[in-house]
Amino acid sequence: MSTEYLMSDIGAVLDALMGSADESRQEAERHLRRLTIEQPAEVLLLLAQIGAQGVGGFQLDHRLLTLILLKRLAFKPLPGLFLNAQAQHATAPFDVVREVTRGRIETVLCAGLKDEMDVRMRKGLGVCAASWAQESAIRHRPLLPLPPVLLELTTSPQPFHRFTPFQLLDMTPTLLVDSVSDPLPADQLAQILLAGLNDPSVDVRVEAMKAMRSVLMEGVTGKEREQIGAQLVLQAFQTLPQLPPNLLSHALVPLVDLASLHPHLYIPSLSAILPYLLSLLSPPVQPQLQGYQFSSYPPSTLSQEDWEEIANPATEIILSLAELRYTQIGAWEGGRVGREMVGLLIGRQVSSFEEDCQDWVKATNLDEEDEDYPIFAEEAFDRLAMALGGEAILPSLSEQVQPLLAQSDWRCRYSALIAIASIAEGCLDELQPRIRDVLTIISPTAKDPHPRVRYGFLQCIGQLCTDCDKTLQTAFTGSVLEICLTLLDDPIMRVRAHSAACMTNFFQDAESTSISPFLEPVIRGLVNLYQSGPLYAQEQVLATLSNVAISAEHTFTPYYRSVMDLILHILATSTDKTQRKLQGRAMECASMAGMSVGKSTFAPDAVKLAQLMIGIQNQVVDSDDCRTGYLMEAWSTLCRTLGDDFTPFLTHVVPPLLKAASYKPPKSSQPLATFEDTPNDVEEAIATANTAEMDEKVLAYENLTVYAFQMRARFEPWLGESMALSLEGLTFPHSEAVREAAAFLVPGLLQVAKDAGSWNESPENLVQVFQSVINAIVKEQDWAFLALLYKSFTDSLHVIATPLPPNLSSQLLTQTKSHLSDLHSSRTDREAQSAYMDEADIELYLEEQRDETTALDMMGKSLDMVLRVGAQDGEIRKEVEGVKGLIKEVKKRGLRGSKEYR
Repeated sequence: MSTEYLMSDIGAVLDALMGSADESRQEAERHLRRLTIEQPAEVLLLLAQIGAQGVGGFQLDHRLLTLILLKRLAFKPLPGLFLNAQAQHATAPFDVVREVTRGRIETVLCAGLKDEMDVRMRKGLGVCAASWAQESAIRHRPLLPLPPVLLELTTSPQPFHRFTPFQLLDMTPTLLVDSVSDPLPADQLAQILLAGLNDPSVDVRVEAMKAMRSVLMEGVTGKEREQIGAQLVLQAFQTLPQLPPNLLSHALVPLVDLASLHPHLYIPSLSAILPYLLSLLSPPVQPQLQGYQFSSYPPSTLSQEDWEEIANPATEIILSLAELRYTQIGAWEGGRVGREMVGLLIGRQVSSFEEDCQDWVKATNLDEEDEDYPIFAEEAFDRLAMALGGEAILPSLSEQVQPLLAQSDWRCRYSALIAIASIAEGCLDELQPRIRDVLTIISPTAKDPHPRVRYGFLQCIGQLCTDCDKTLQTAFTGSVLEICLTLLDDPIMRVRAHSAACMTNFFQDAESTSISPFLEPVIRGLVNLYQSGPLYAQEQVLATLSNVAISAEHTFTPYYRSVMDLILHILATSTDKTQRKLQGRAMECASMAGMSVGKSTFAPDAVKLAQLMIGIQNQVVDSDDCRTGYLMEAWSTLCRTLGDDFTPFLTHVVPPLLKAASYKPPKSSQPLATFEDTPNDVEEAIATANTAEMDEKVLAYENLTVYAFQMRARFEPWLGESMALSLEGLTFPHSEAVREAAAFLVPGLLQVAKDAGSWNESPENLVQVFQSVINAIVKEQDWAFLALLYKSFTDSLHVIATPLPPNLSSQLLTQTKSHLSDLHSSRTDREAQSAYMDEADIELYLEEQRDETTALDMMGKSLDMVLRVGAQDGEIRKEVEGVKGLIKEVKKRGLRGSKEYR
C-alpha cells in the first residue's frame, strides 16, 4: 500500500496544526477528517510511518504530532465513516481498516520502539504504542508483536531502550499477561521490575517505580500481588535514597498510590520504610530558630519549595498507612510515628510562614481563599490524630507546645495553637478530661503582642468549641465569652473579625440557659464591630448574630428589636454590588432572628422583610449572584416560622425556584476537533464547570421539598410543574445530588396532591408518578441511589395509602427480581473469587455490600408497603412474599468480612 501521494496533504495539515491561526487549524482538522473518512487505511499508516520511522523527513515536533493524531484519530468514531453503509453508525477508523493494515501499523510502531534514538521521540512513541495496545485489548485483539519487543529492550545496553518497557507497563500493566500467547508468570514479571528498580539509570529506576505501581494495582491477581508485592515495595524503598532530589518526588508519587490501595504490602518492611520517610519530613533550617529542634532528624538542605515537593508525597504515604493500618503503625517502635510526626509537622508549619505578615494584617478581601496559606500541616495533623488517636499524639504534642509558646518567633507560638486546634477532633476522648489544663496553657496567648498569635488563639478556641462536644459551651461559658468580648476590641481588625467568627462556633452548640447572662454584652459588642468595621467584618457580625439568635431562642426577645431594625436598614440601604454577600447575610440573620422569637413577635416585621427580599430577588440577574442561595434559605426559614401565613409569599418564592430547578447544562456548540474528546466528555465537562448553577438546582429542589411538606395543599398551584421537574430529576445524568433531591421531593408533592384533592379525579397522574419512579429503578445500577429510589417509592405509596394498579405492582416486582438476580450472581461470584482477593479487594467489596444491603432493606420496606396499603390481587400478594424470600437469600450471599489485618 503506497502512501506517498498523501505526503503533501498530511504535511500541510501538520504545518497548519502547528501554527497559531485558529481558522487554518480548524480547516486542517476538517481536511484531515475528510481524508480519513475517504482513505482511513492510508492515513493511519502514513501517520504511523511519519511518527515512528521519520518518513518524509519531518521535524521532531511534527513527528510527535502525528503520533498524537494517530492515537486519537484511530479509535474515535467518525461521522461519515461506516462499517455498514446501510446502518450508518459512526465507526472508528481502526474498526474499518483491514487486519493487514493494522498489522503493518503495529510493525511500524514496534520498529520505531526498537530503532528510535531521540529520547523525547521515544516517549511519544511509547504513549502511542500503549494507547494502541489498550484499544486493541478492548476489542479482544491483543497486540502480540509488542511484548517480545519490550522484553528485548529490557536487556539493551542503552538506558533509553530500557526506559520504554516500564513506560508501557505503567500505561498498560496487563501487557505481558493478556497480549502474549503464554502469560508471563508473576515471579518473572517481578524479576523484570526488580531489574528496573536497580537499573544504573536513575530515569529507568523512576519509570520502573511507576510500572511497579501499575502492575501491582491492575496487572496481577490478588494472590500474585501477595506473592511479589512486598518484595517489590521493599526494593523500591531501598532504591529511593540513591535518587537525586529532583527525581525523588516523582518516584514517591507511585508509592503514594500503592499505599492508599494496598497498604499491607508495606507492613513487612516498616523498619526500612518509616525511618526513611520520617527523615524526608524534616524541613529546611530557619535562621531565626537555630536554637530550637523540632525533631532529631537533620534539617533538609533543599529550598522550602523543593523540599515540599518531596515531603508532601512522603507525608501522604505515612498518613495513608496510619489511616488504613493504624494498629501496626501506632504500635511500631512504641508509637514512634505519632511522637515524631508531631514535631515534624509543627516544624513544617513554622517553616512555611514568612516572618513578616503585614500583607496579612492589611488584607480586606477575605472571600478569596489564601492560596499561600500553608494548610498542608494542619490537614496532616487532623488526619494523623483521627487515625492514631490521642494516646499516640497528645503526649508528644504536650512536650512541644509549652516550649514553643515560650519562643520569641511568633510562628512558633501560632503553630503550637494551630496544632492543638487541628488534633482536637481526633483526640477528643483524651483531650476532654484535660481541657481545663489546655485552656490554662493557651489563654495567655489571647494577650500575645503579635496579632497572628491572637488570631491563632481564637482559631484554636473556635475549633475546640466545634470538636469538644459542647465542653467549652457548658463548663467554660464565661471564660470563653469574656476573652472573645475582649478581642472584639482588638486594635487589629482581622483579630476582631475572627473573634466574632470564634463566637459563631461557640453559639452553634450553646444552650440558651447558659448564654442568657452574656447576651447583652455579646450583642452590643457585635453591633459596635458592625458599625466600625470594614465589609468583611460586617459580614462576619451578621453570620454570628444569626447563630446567637438561634442559640438564644426566646431569650433573644429583648434584643430582637434593635437587631431587626439594624438588619432591615442594611437590606434597604446596602445596594452596591460589593455588598451582595452582606445583603445575603442580612437576610439569613433576619430569618433566623424571626425563627428565634417566634411568629407572634416576628409577624409585623415579616411583611417588611419579605418586601425587601422580593425587591432584592427582582435585582438578581447574574447567574453567579451569591444572593440567590441566601434568598432560597431565608424564604424557607420564613416558611417554617410563619406556617400557613406564608401563603401570600409563595407566588414570589416558587417561580424562581422552578426556574433554578429547570437548569440544564448547555450543550457544546463548538465543533469537535479530530483529536479532542467525545461529545459526552465535553458535555460532562460543561456540566462540571457550571457548579454554581448546579448547586442552585440542588438547593431549589431541596427548598421545593420544604414548601411541599410545609404548605401542603397551599402549594397546589405549582404541583404539576414541580412534579414534572422532580420526575425528570430522578434520572438527571449530570449530578447525583440532583437525583437524590428529586427522590425526596416526589413524596412531598404527592402529599400536596392528596391534601388538595387535585388528582382525585385524575388517577392517571398518580400512575405516571409511580411509573416514572419504577422506570428510574429499572435504569439504576448504583445500589446507594437505588436504595433512595426504593425509599422514595415507599414514602410515596405511604402518602397516597392506595393500592397500586396490578400492572405497576407487577413491574415493580419484576424489576426487583431482576436486580436481585443480578446481585445474587455478583455476590456468588465474589464468594468464589474471595480466595484470590487480597485485603484491599475484600474491603472494597465489603463497602459495596454495605450499599447493597441498605438497598435490600429498602426493597423489603417497599414490598411491605405494597401489602400494607392493601394489594387486592392474591397473585400479587403471593409474588411479593416470594420476592421477600429472594431478598433473604441474596443477603446470605457475598463476603462475610475481611481477615483481621489491623
